[in-house]
Amino acid sequence: MDPSSVILIIYTTKYRLGGAQFPVVAKTLAEEIRTAGFEGEIVCRAVESKVDVLRAISEIRDAGNRIAEFHFVGHSGMYGPMFATTAFPEQFSPYEWQQMDLPFAERASAYFHCCRSARWFAPFFARTFGITSHGFFWYTTFSKSKERYIAAGESTKGPLYTIGCKGRKSHGYTASIQKRLGFMPAEKIKAFEPQRVNGADTYNEVAELYDAVFTDIRVRKDEWDWLNEHLPKNRDIRVLDIGCGNGALLNALSDRIGEGVGVDESAAILERARRRNSEVSNLKFEVIKGPVLPFEDGSFDIVISLMSFRYLDWDPLLAEIKRVTKPGGKLLIVDMVTVPVKTSEYPRLMKDKLRTMKAQRSNVDYDQKLQRLVSHPDWKKMLEYNPIRSEHEMKWYLESRFPGQKMEILNMAWNSRIVAFDSGPVENGVEAKLTYP
Repeated sequence: MDPSSVILIIYTTKYRLGGAQFPVVAKTLAEEIRTAGFEGEIVCRAVESKVDVLRAISEIRDAGNRIAEFHFVGHSGMYGPMFATTAFPEQFSPYEWQQMDLPFAERASAYFHCCRSARWFAPFFARTFGITSHGFFWYTTFSKSKERYIAAGESTKGPLYTIGCKGRKSHGYTASIQKRLGFMPAEKIKAFEPQRVNGADTYNEVAELYDAVFTDIRVRKDEWDWLNEHLPKNRDIRVLDIGCGNGALLNALSDRIGEGVGVDESAAILERARRRNSEVSNLKFEVIKGPVLPFEDGSFDIVISLMSFRYLDWDPLLAEIKRVTKPGGKLLIVDMVTVPVKTSEYPRLMKDKLRTMKAQRSNVDYDQKLQRLVSHPDWKKMLEYNPIRSEHEMKWYLESRFPGQKMEILNMAWNSRIVAFDSGPVENGVEAKLTYP
């Protein structure tokens, strides 16, 4: 191996539970790498913010070295490693990763010792940087063995590992019992090679099916009612719809707003939006690339994101949303998140299930077309590249950026729910001058 090659192990201590144990996991990992025969430098560093990560990487680059292996030990969301605290979480957005120039050595590899990193982030990292990347599909846990789960409690004595492992959260109480009895094997970390996406990560391939489902967005009654309740009564407002899809929302709002602008990354879906609204004079649609909004400061009274915020580059785009929104204007978000229902929520679940069944019976055509969309292979492939966020990810993020505002639940299902968030006046939000860029 090139003598200038370095192994970088970064870990968090503050973000969430287990902060005192992650340094022990990192130390165990470093000792095993050394025992395996690596003779170069191993950098083991606590990183509590995005700037800490960038600083660790810059120091390696400035010294003229290259990264042979990149390891992250800590917590993650669906879109990768988490930093800072749950009170004000930081996460590199996909766009931010794509702007980085990481000094990887030839045949370098990356390892993400954190929850569910194999579901989206490790494959994304492999594609972005052209290196083999590894991650776990299941949730991770602390263990005294890397071969099977052996409870570590709150121990800070090594050796200590974070392993992927089936448990109650993923496989119910039976898996939990197996795990606690020491019979649950550790998940083998999964490797991903760089692959071409070929457009499967956009709505382009499902544009026709999507357009057929949402001919009238008002079929989503819970979402439509909430938006109407939170929209200003002033009919002269200018509205920006981010992730507008086929333009059905703006079409439904067109007679009660002054002007509406829809933006989306999918050219195919926007072509349908233009076609659908060709005779609606106060609406227009534009393609955007990346978290940049091509509008002047203070251009809009209201910004809406309906069922699309989960896909977006949160911090970079939120800065843009604040810039283009007038003082007193606000951001309205309605989206789907994943979370298993709690026992205490069963009464609410049953109530929502009955309402949903009644709506399905009253609009059979919509329900059939929706089922055709969500069961289509192209839709399922698109979701592989654009996963749905967990409830706590969106809740912690939005409520930290707009203190005092609370995320609401509109409708519950067994493993997902529809949530909504009204930012209030955007100028009251925290000016999140974060550590990157």
